[in-house]
Amino acid sequence: TIWREGLEASGIGPERLQALRDAADVTVYTPGSTAGVPLDVIGSLRVPELSWDTDAEALRDEIEGTVTSLLALVGVAADPLASREHVLLSNLVEHAWRAGRDLDLGTLIGEVQTPPLRKLGVFEIDQFFPPADRTKLAFTLNALVASPTFAAWGEGEPLDPQKLLFTADGKPRCAVVYLAHLSEEERQFVVTLVFSKLVTWMRGQEGTPDLRALAYMDEVFGYVP
Repeated sequence: TIWREGLEASGIGPERLQALRDAADVTVYTPGSTAGVPLDVIGSLRVPELSWDTDAEALRDEIEGTVTSLLALVGVAADPLASREHVLLSNLVEHAWRAGRDLDLGTLIGEVQTPPLRKLGVFEIDQFFPPADRTKLAFTLNALVASPTFAAWGEGEPLDPQKLLFTADGKPRCAVVYLAHLSEEERQFVVTLVFSKLVTWMRGQEGTPDLRALAYMDEVFGYVP
């Protein structure tokens, strides 16, 4: 009764609620958990559908966000400009994406130990980031992948805004990404990846004078400077 009367006071009656249910499919995603619909955030290392000729800035923004959040998840505070870990992982991801090659964490960990790059900047890669130090980073990342609780992060629907927001025939979807079950580091990880993917998707759309999608974040305090 409280909910019904409160909604009616704002002009929202049963017919509007029914219209909403009829207009869009609603799905509650629970990354890192199977309580709702799992969301495969680790698969976000797949090559985005953007061109390096016209969208290099957007792609690099996504790489920076992905690498920063991944390192934060394993307790590495990494500056995109000064951190060897960040520079190495960012270059590995960009190298793969430029070649049109999808990545997963297992492949990325392997390339940390045996990079397909000869130089980073003007230095040989073994001079910039010695093999022993790269192996230490690889073990740190591998501990995350090897954790049984981390398996759920790679299950479920892909983190693809087009599929989260629309069905195959173009019907709108309402995607609720629920984070209350996650730790603070895990929440930051998911929020960064979701919005990085959303921005990349947005930049790949054609222009329109109409609202195409709406992103709403509840309890945003603490996530932005």
